[in-house]
Amino acid sequence: MAYMDYNKMFSCPRCRAIGTVYLVKMAGNSMVIKQKCPKHGARSFRVPYLQEQYYIDLLRSGVFRCFKCGQKATEDQVKIKGPYTVIKCNCPTHGNKLPFQKIWSSVYAEISSKGHTTPQPAQPQPAQPTPNDENKFCPNCGTPIEGSGRFCGTCGAEID
Repeated sequence: MAYMDYNKMFSCPRCRAIGTVYLVKMAGNSMVIKQKCPKHGARSFRVPYLQEQYYIDLLRSGVFRCFKCGQKATEDQVKIKGPYTVIKCNCPTHGNKLPFQKIWSSVYAEISSKGHTTPQPAQPQPAQPTPNDENKFCPNCGTPIEGSGRFCGTCGAEID
């Protein structure tokens, strides 16, 4: 996989709405993200941590949303528990009756509303590479793949 469309990845596969991110945790060289669409329920996916600059704004936008309606929400409570920052948001419609969200602390520090008052638009995605200069990345951990090997040298995952 040479290029990922993170806008598509962070959207609900059925209605294309940006859902609420309620869990972000590290798993090796990737982040596990659990997200809930207000209409279609929850889902989970992985993104390579090394490509964070391409989806950090999408992640920020997804964390600060209401579980029930998908509107932008503001932080109401913030607690540190082990490696996680546990937050509770406040929706303009539903108030602070939203569930807690567990966000890996280092990720929360980057997306915190203290540094960003409003979500920023997504970073521009790199142009699609041509077949001659295609850069491949491991679909599991995001490590750049050199040559035409079938397996990632970092995590051992099979390359498409």
